Amino acid sequence: MDVVDLDHAAFRVSDLDRALEFYHDLLGMPIRDRDRYEAGEVPYVAVVAGGRHLHLVPTDESVSVGGEHVCLLLRSDGTGTRAEMDALLEELRDAGVTVESGEPHERYGAYGRDWAAYVRDPDGRRVELKLH
Repeated sequence: MDVVDLDHAAFRVSDLDRALEFYHDLLGMPIRDRDRYEAGEVPYVAVVAGGRHLHLVPTDESVSVGGEHVCLLLRSDGTGTRAEMDALLEELRDAGVTVESGEPHERYGAYGRDWAAYVRDPDGRRVELKLH
């Protein structure tokens, strides 16, 4: 058996509405399974990046995040420039999102070297946004 792709990742979130404001409203990720969540069929609401799902699992327990992160690839109508990344980060800062100091940088990933920046989701989880 070979691992050929990633189906989904699951994040426990302390406030589902705040998480959806970040991942859906600010980052534009489509929402899936909200109706199934509200019907009690699944314990999450999913947001989608390409064909991969990020399951946002509400919890009343304390959410502890460590040094791990998720990297979300961003496609641009432009050329993937530093100016585009700077504009996105300014928009996120204006919305109250924490952008880590000194960002953005060019970083390597599965698709090569591109502009990327670390931001924090509402629970303080590190999210890398990478132009591609």
